Amino acid sequence: MRGRAKGRFVLPARAPHIGLTWLGPCLLSFACSDLSEFQLDDNQAYCGAMVSAPLFHSGFIPEGGKPNLRLRLHLDVESLTTKPGTLTSDDRTRGLCQASDQPLFDDAPLRAIPEVLHDPISTLEFGQGREHTFFSYVDSTCQGTMLAVVSLMKSKNVEVRLFKPAPLAAADAPAAESSGYALFYLEPFKTSGCGF
Repeated sequence: MRGRAKGRFVLPARAPHIGLTWLGPCLLSFACSDLSEFQLDDNQAYCGAMVSAPLFHSGFIPEGGKPNLRLRLHLDVESLTTKPGTLTSDDRTRGLCQASDQPLFDDAPLRAIPEVLHDPISTLEFGQGREHTFFSYVDSTCQGTMLAVVSLMKSKNVEVRLFKPAPLAAADAPAAESSGYALFYLEPFKTSGCGF
């Protein structure tokens, strides 16, 4: 991802599917949108904090902790259909994985979900203002694999929604044992400007 020249990227066509309802990428979604403006320079990343309202961060903050978890996203728009980037969090000393001296995400690769690329869910719209949304898996350091839904916004910012699966737990179960959801708003910054 790093070291590539900034260039024009047009999301490639999806594989054809038998049936009249499968019309190809340009008709199904934003697959023919030029997303090259989202490719940052090597010394930059998308950075931002989770939404602090309790409805938007369940299962991600240890008991008694403050909802100030931050993410750094290195996005690779040329690889959106394979490995679209990496996530890093800033919670090594206060997060769910602090007992192992690790942040929740440590340069964790985003992994595209090939089946989704050929499914109508890939055309799902999450309201206005989005250029493109993609789904990927991402492995945390201590909380297993999560689903990331990443939206590239027309404002040139990025929204990241994280879904953390877990077995059904008691209502008073700690965050580390509970399923979870978190929403993050990220903006382009120089990597040093992320603060971690």
